[in-house]
Parts: sequence; structure tokens; C-alpha cells
Amino acid sequence: MGLRAESCVVTSANSLDTGRELATRLLEQQQALPALVVTYLTVNHDQPRVLAGLREVLGSSVEVVGCSTQGLVGAGTVREDGYAAGAMALWGSGLRVAHSAVEDIAVHSEDKGAELGRRLRTELGTPPKVVVLHYDALCGVDPERFIDGLFREVECPIVGGAAAHSFNYQGLQVTYQYIDDRVLTRAATAFALAGEVHVEIAGCHGCSPVGVELTVTRAEANVMFELDGRPAVEVWTEICGDVGKISNQSAALAIGVPVDGVVGHDYFVRAAYALDPKSGGVALGPAIAEGTRIMLHHRTIEDVMSGAFRMGRELRARFATQPRAVLGFECGARTGPFLGPDATLRENVELQRVFGDGVAWLGMMPWGEIFPVAGRPSFHNYSYPLLVLGE
Repeated sequence: MGLRAESCVVTSANSLDTGRELATRLLEQQQALPALVVTYLTVNHDQPRVLAGLREVLGSSVEVVGCSTQGLVGAGTVREDGYAAGAMALWGSGLRVAHSAVEDIAVHSEDKGAELGRRLRTELGTPPKVVVLHYDALCGVDPERFIDGLFREVECPIVGGAAAHSFNYQGLQVTYQYIDDRVLTRAATAFALAGEVHVEIAGCHGCSPVGVELTVTRAEANVMFELDGRPAVEVWTEICGDVGKISNQSAALAIGVPVDGVVGHDYFVRAAYALDPKSGGVALGPAIAEGTRIMLHHRTIEDVMSGAFRMGRELRARFATQPRAVLGFECGARTGPFLGPDATLRENVELQRVFGDGVAWLGMMPWGEIFPVAGRPSFHNYSYPLLVLGE
């Protein structure tokens, strides 16, 4: 039997009942247990109890993987903050699935990525067609080094996003990653697919270069300390007018890091994660080298929306038959905080219409996204990658 998928979003507050309801709704139209369940939860939930509720209905044989999220996208709905839980189940006699996790990913990040890749490859027993990755972005990991290690072992497209929590809940600096009935932090979880499944991936940014180019004259790891010989935070706040934190105004600007030798995709887009007036530093997600020439980019709602719709049409055109499932990873800094709730809902409803009725749809809002550029997986900000699965 070919690939099948079901998805659902639940917004009740009782965590154990939420897990039970997710699993029950996934199974109600099916005669067999799925090979895999992907789940995303807001941090308001008691994370272990949701997983316990899932396990109570699914049993112990179904592989479960996922992470915490800022918000969720389901069929015809978007939910940020509050109590929200989403899940997608996959079936198929010709589908092969593997899942695994590694912990303490900030330590020897590239080696930990390679370890995760070896585990997935060994469990799968055949070369994977795609790996979906979730990881803790708050633990100090350099995501690009981790991804490099993972890609070296799996040698296939990697897509996904960093675990997150509520955008407005600044007091909680922890995210969660799930593997079966375990809730982890400072970890990465992933699943790999192979066999009879058609995989397509694309991503969009909605950013345009503004022509302002600066040189990183001093940097350590992922922190830019000087731009053109001046404190980076001073330069950044002159442009954005915001000293204390990253506001909607500063989030309208992005940092473009050149992509060497790639035609048609000239920059990786980076967000300014944090400003430190004392040190003069501006923190990014991955490391940045001294001497890098960065290009400021501007984001507009029109560019973001049109880029998403263009991506959706291009992806749909790659399938001769109806796709079965879509997993989305829309940056948490471009949904409610930038587009606003109405535009975010309109964007996702219109995207779903591009793919048509009957497609299982589940999206999470990460703090850092991953999708391939020029044949290699790459870290991005302010982006919206989609993974589309079909026969």
C-alpha cells in the first residue's frame, strides 16, 4: 500500500488528554498503527504527559519524534502561544523509517552530528532520502558544524528547525526535544525516511538586499563585535533604533552572509539574536568569520507572502500526483511577531490551497531553520522551508 498520512492539532489544556486525543484522531480513519508520529507542543503543556497520552493509545512500537515549538500550523489553522499540540502520522508498506537522538550537542558539535547520522543510517539499513532534524538552539551549539557532521554520514537532504518556546515568554530559556516517551534538552532528535516515498524540499525568505555592505572586523564564534571597525551593537542600533532588545523594527532587517559560488542564491540570511551594549556584540545563530562582508537585507510583508506562494506553486508542480503530506518549519520571528496573526493565517491557508484537499499538513515555528542550498544542508533565519511527501 502507498504512502498515507494523517495530521491534527489539539488546543485543550489537559496534557494527558491532549496526547490521547492526538493519537485517537490520527488513528480513527486507519486500520493499522503508523510507522512514525511527528509531534510538536507549546511549552505550556506538561511535555512528558502529552507523550504519555500518545503512548497510551499508540503503544510502544510506534516511533515518536518532535520538539517544542513557538506555535503550530494545521489544516486551516494557526496557533501561537497558549495550549497547542500537533501531530502527523505516516504509514506505507514500502516506507522505511528510522529515528534517533544525541545529547549535549554543544560539546563536540560536529562529532555529535556525525554520531546521529550513523545511528540513523544503521537503523534504516539503506541510504535515506531525507532527514528531518530538530535541535536545541539555546544550548550553545553551532548549528552549521552539527549539520556538517550529520550530512557527512547521511549524504542526503536535511530539513527541519530548532526547538522553540513562546516568543513572548522571555523568562523561559529552555526548549525540549522528543524521542519516543523521553523529553530531552540540549539535544537533537531526527528521523530519516527511505523506500517508496517521493521527497521534495524548498525554502523561501522574503528578503531583499538594501545595498548596505559592512565588514566584520572582529568576531568570536557566533558574535560580531565590530563592523567596519566600530562596535557592532552601535552600528546595528543606529540602523534599527533599538538598544535593549530585538524589536519588530530590527527584525525587519536581516544579515546576508555570502554563499560562495552559488548562482541565484547569493546570501544566507541571518538574524540578530541578541544585542549586548556592554561588549558591543551582536549574536547570530552560527559562527561568523572575521573579514566576512555582510549585506543588510530588508523584509516586507509583501515579499514574505509572495515568496511563500511562489515556493508552494513550485513544489506542487514537482508532483505528477497529489502529495500526501507537508511538514512546514516557518521561522517564529516571521509569523505573529512580523506578519501578525491575520497575515500568518492567510499565508498558510493560501499555501494549503495550492496543494489541494486531502493533504496532511503540520507546521511548527522554530528558532532557526534548515534546508538545502546547492546540494548541501544550510542554516537559515527568517525562512520558511517545506518538506512535501508523496508517491
